[in-house]
Amino acid sequence: MSLNLRLTPNQSRLAYDAVVSVAATALAFVFALAFLHRAVPALFLGPPLVLAMNRVVGIYTTHKVGGGLGKTVRLSASLLLSTAVVLLVSGNVPAALLWVALLWAPLVLPRLLLNLNTRVKTNFVTSAIVRRGPVLVVGGAGYIGTHVVEQLLKADMPVRIFDRLLYGRGPITELVSDSRVELVEGDVTDMVKLLEAMRGASSVVHLAGLVGDPACAVDEAFTRHTNVIATRMVKEAALSFGVPRFIFASSCSVYGTADREVGESDELNPVSLYARTKIDSERELLLCPDENFSVTVLRFATVFGHSRRPRFDLVANLFTAQAVTDGKITLTGESQWRPFVHVRDLARAIVAVLRSDPELMRGQVFNVGDKRLNMTIGQLAETVKTIVEKTHPVEIVRQPDVTDRRNYAVSFEKIRTTLGFECATSIVEGVEEILGEFQRGTYGDWRAGAYSNVAMTRQALLSFLDPQQSSRLYLPLADAREFVSRNPREPDRPAADTGT
Repeated sequence: MSLNLRLTPNQSRLAYDAVVSVAATALAFVFALAFLHRAVPALFLGPPLVLAMNRVVGIYTTHKVGGGLGKTVRLSASLLLSTAVVLLVSGNVPAALLWVALLWAPLVLPRLLLNLNTRVKTNFVTSAIVRRGPVLVVGGAGYIGTHVVEQLLKADMPVRIFDRLLYGRGPITELVSDSRVELVEGDVTDMVKLLEAMRGASSVVHLAGLVGDPACAVDEAFTRHTNVIATRMVKEAALSFGVPRFIFASSCSVYGTADREVGESDELNPVSLYARTKIDSERELLLCPDENFSVTVLRFATVFGHSRRPRFDLVANLFTAQAVTDGKITLTGESQWRPFVHVRDLARAIVAVLRSDPELMRGQVFNVGDKRLNMTIGQLAETVKTIVEKTHPVEIVRQPDVTDRRNYAVSFEKIRTTLGFECATSIVEGVEEILGEFQRGTYGDWRAGAYSNVAMTRQALLSFLDPQQSSRLYLPLADAREFVSRNPREPDRPAADTGT
């Protein structure tokens, strides 16, 4: 029986440091015994001290993918502190100095050299091959995707939208009129269309998939097809074309329930299929060993706000719609905490990552939101009520039934300190924006299926289960080309939504 151990990059760093520390300690101990004629057992405090100090200075956490010079300084500081403790306990200066001399080079130099090597190759690939290519936004016609396209254009970055257009071309009509925007229409698991969309891209922003617990609960197989298998296919296509950067849209739902404010390094506690598929996709991407492929995972807070492709199955948007049209807000789970973020701020965060050094973004996970927008569902309802009742009375109707078990407040300190990112739009401003769109008659019937991911997921599922529609999915490239040559593409019918 074979044992297949697959270590994450961080586990590999930890294992390497442990092995090197133990080996250096053993050599120093033997030297002290042979030449100093004295056993120095305090040396064996060294390995656990080094690992602990490395964690304290961020080698396995916040600075695990930092620059070579920064790592050198932090590792050297860790070793000096560890040596000071060993020296204090042992009282043997030669043994302690030998120990740190044996350990410094194998711990520090490989990281410095690997960092320089990777930077040279990555910068060459980025500048010489694909830097000038468009940013591929998978799901670019969706609720978040349309904002991402807008923000990329503001940053003067060319864009390629890849979307099935289940909601039609309406949301992106104005966007695709810009000469800097390309459109590839197709399902993300249609290999031919996926490769067409990927060709020449400078980076990938992967937003496609089923979003939200209710939509993902409609059908587990369809959810895994759309959220996990599709992510793997997009990743493999990006690797095949040498695309150096990949941003994945995950969710703070992965934290599930927590009795304290949670950060990126805290334990995940999924309570829904949606959260589990996001965790599976994160692992699929972060375990990728290719050193020229910089993956960044963004865990989005609970989104709200107006979009070219509106949604009213989001709690802040739903409360606003209820308050405006019905004069009452139906409230359940009022004591549950949620982090909130305006959809436009999510797009700003994506652009901020793309503008940052890909090496500093490699393997990083960021919660995207703002601590100022952490609040309970009850506080959100009161906020919406206060805003809307300026024009007419609003009542909050409290319901005892709570089916959503999520309850968490989230720390956004990492993205604030690393990228300088803070949200620009508050809950109040976002609700007022939606209120203004209602007053202008933008939405019509907000209860229509087009505004709900659950309703549209059920529609997409019917197409997914249709053998004629799904037969072109997952085909190997050679078979896909043959399929297309023998079966000219018919006009698209609604299928899996690649918008978010």
